[in-house]
Amino acid sequence: MTEKNSSLFYLMSDITKYLNLVEHNTRLLDLITGTRPVHLRNDDFSDWQVTVLFYMSCIYLKAVCVLFGEDVQDHYTLRQLINTRKEIYEDNIARYYRHIEEASRDARYEGRKFDKKFIEDRILPKFYKVKERAISILKDNNVTDIPETDIGFLLERL
Repeated sequence: MTEKNSSLFYLMSDITKYLNLVEHNTRLLDLITGTRPVHLRNDDFSDWQVTVLFYMSCIYLKAVCVLFGEDVQDHYTLRQLINTRKEIYEDNIARYYRHIEEASRDARYEGRKFDKKFIEDRILPKFYKVKERAISILKDNNVTDIPETDIGFLLERL
């Protein structure tokens, strides 16, 4: 294997790792929004629904950063990259990402819960913008094995 092919292999391997993690988080979202055992039926997991959407956004963007040789290991670095890499920051992605991140932070650290309308009107459209931008960049760079992460079921279950 040539050095160029070796680098490409590792690059694709890292992207695949992140895309598989997005797929895993989609299944987690399916689990926490699906039919729950009787003793958990009345529990509100909207905080974790929003948090999972934030992590999915983060991971999509980390997959994109791999394309540019960036090894993102913290949220600060990711925020800097999405604000400065022209390939990423188009379409106000940084702003959408920041809003999802702030809601997730409120959920995780303040115990905030979210009603259906807030998630539907304020979180999901921003998540979809981040997801669509990330997938567009990946496809433009010949990444073809992008798993389908349809979270349409979430709206039905809120």
